[in-house]
Amino acid sequence: MKILSPAGNMESLITAVYHGADEVYLGINDFNARNNIDGFTLDTLESAVDFAHIYNVKVFLAINILFTSDELEKAVSTVITAYNLGVDAFIIQDLGLINILSTDYPEIEIHASTQMGIHNYEGVKYLEQFGVKRVVLSRETPLNEIKRIRKNSNIEIEYFVQGALCVSFSGNCYLSSKLFNESGNRGRCKQPCRLPYKLKKDGKIIKDGYLLSAKDFNLSDRLNDLEQAGVDSLKIEGRARRPFYVATATREYKNAVLGKTVNQENLKLGFNRNYTQGYFNGNGEIISSIQSHIGVYFGTVCRVVNGKKFNEIYIESKNNLSPKSVLKFYDGDKEITTLTAYDVKPTKNGYAITTTQKLEQGLAVRLILDYQKEQETLKETLKKDIKVYLTVKAGDTFIANVEVDDEIITVTGEKLEKAQKQPLSKQDFIDNFNKHQTFNADVFFIDFDDVFILKSQLNAFRRTVYQTVEHTLASKHKKNIILKPLKKQKTVKEFTDYKFVNSLDFNILEKNVVYSPETYTLEDITAFTKKVKEQNKNAYLDLPNFATETDVKLLKEIVSKTGVGVIANNYYALDITDNLIIGAGLNVYNDITANVFNKPYILAENNDNQQYQFPYMTLKHCPIKSHVGGNCKHCKYIGGYEYVMESGKTLKLKRKKLSDCTFYLTD
Repeated sequence: MKILSPAGNMESLITAVYHGADEVYLGINDFNARNNIDGFTLDTLESAVDFAHIYNVKVFLAINILFTSDELEKAVSTVITAYNLGVDAFIIQDLGLINILSTDYPEIEIHASTQMGIHNYEGVKYLEQFGVKRVVLSRETPLNEIKRIRKNSNIEIEYFVQGALCVSFSGNCYLSSKLFNESGNRGRCKQPCRLPYKLKKDGKIIKDGYLLSAKDFNLSDRLNDLEQAGVDSLKIEGRARRPFYVATATREYKNAVLGKTVNQENLKLGFNRNYTQGYFNGNGEIISSIQSHIGVYFGTVCRVVNGKKFNEIYIESKNNLSPKSVLKFYDGDKEITTLTAYDVKPTKNGYAITTTQKLEQGLAVRLILDYQKEQETLKETLKKDIKVYLTVKAGDTFIANVEVDDEIITVTGEKLEKAQKQPLSKQDFIDNFNKHQTFNADVFFIDFDDVFILKSQLNAFRRTVYQTVEHTLASKHKKNIILKPLKKQKTVKEFTDYKFVNSLDFNILEKNVVYSPETYTLEDITAFTKKVKEQNKNAYLDLPNFATETDVKLLKEIVSKTGVGVIANNYYALDITDNLIIGAGLNVYNDITANVFNKPYILAENNDNQQYQFPYMTLKHCPIKSHVGGNCKHCKYIGGYEYVMESGKTLKLKRKKLSDCTFYLTD
């Protein structure tokens, strides 16, 4: 399995390469789902791509947002420019962009972003028609569905193994868009999930805290399961994280793939909000009581001596602490403060720290940044092994034949003169050709005479040789395809004149009735379809955006026996019946996407007219089990639960049930 590492900037990309990444993914400042970081531009992209390719590391460009019709031309131009610069593949969410590239530029490798919500074989099957090479499965995809995809498809499978875990089903979170007009599908998520909430029932507070803040993913001890299931690439989340996190996570997962022991403390120190294995263990024990980095446990405040200006904090600990390290102090789960330990004095039982902050005895101390370890890690480099064959012959030109990646690159220099005195030795040449940050040269001599050459000339020749090698390695990935004009699109109409209902007690004016039940049963939906036909209206069933193999079979049976049309909210649903409407969950955002589907569609959101015809969040974990208690055999869910923000905004908790439960937050 390959290790795919995040690169939010050049420093992170370099450290990912140095610590074992097989692939890196990055974004440019336009058109990516991490617009909150100062990443790459088209001007700086080439140097990043060239550097990675020297080390045989592939580069994927995440251009994984939804595009308006007006933006698609620029998006395609960006892809073509990046492809010509050597980018190996593109991670894409927008089906319209995927369709353009697969039709007009079939040589470009496309990876389906996790934002597409692909979580079963049916979704993969739909994407195969577009020549998609790899699918980044949603984090909610269970192990048996990964196995099913591998059994039935040759598409490459990428799966998240480390880093932040969105509490909502990716691509179907509209809460940031609703509250702040900053869409997660446009790379502008304000992360309202990380805010505090109160869970209420009938006006009574059941629980409060960070009730939607997910733990971080860590599947480092489940890699055998993933490998046996058929996963090709292990994805580390974290383009917004520090280079130390990228280095540590990359190194530890590389070690794991090589059969070495993973240092969990190093992973935690990189970044963690507590760890979870997500949906590998049932329906997801994913909610954390905190929402920021907690590092590793360090010790306890055992004594405090307060002065007029400075205070001494005595910490009992058996761990090492270097100056400039950063500590967090906790009272239980409550974060009290953070301080950088500049003045550190060892004591018999730990350390004394001088600070202006006032703290209390008994506080727990956690190390969130180990300055010395971080500096040592970031100083580590990796040299690429090459073989250099030198021809050093008086009266002939200086020749270097470099063997790299099963290729010979020849560079010719100036004519060499016979040395009259103090000739350079073979060791002088060997030492000189190892003065390079990128290459570790094993130097051989085809011919060697005592020649005269200034060291400045030798340095210049070495630089020319290695610049030629670097250019040759990078140039192999360059392309020169021509941008084509976009084809004019016909207009596909939105689906209008409809009404959503969630019970059989309805009498509406609209022509189309969409049933969105809590539980999907043949008997119930048969009764719904019959009632709608009696009213001479059109009946549609609102399909959930998440479905397992068992669920898909049930839904197909229901649709086949009742003849009901469907609202398709995920790609799996497009094969259930031809009598369908493209639901809001499929995120139609431009004319080309609408034309690909070629069906009337419902909007979840757009820039011109904010509409929300879909729940604000889809939750695959069980919030009732997390915050109320009980289990699946003794379910405590009943209607009426609400999440309440500090602003007073209320989100209602609703449920849909197939083979298991999916929860939704709505108005």
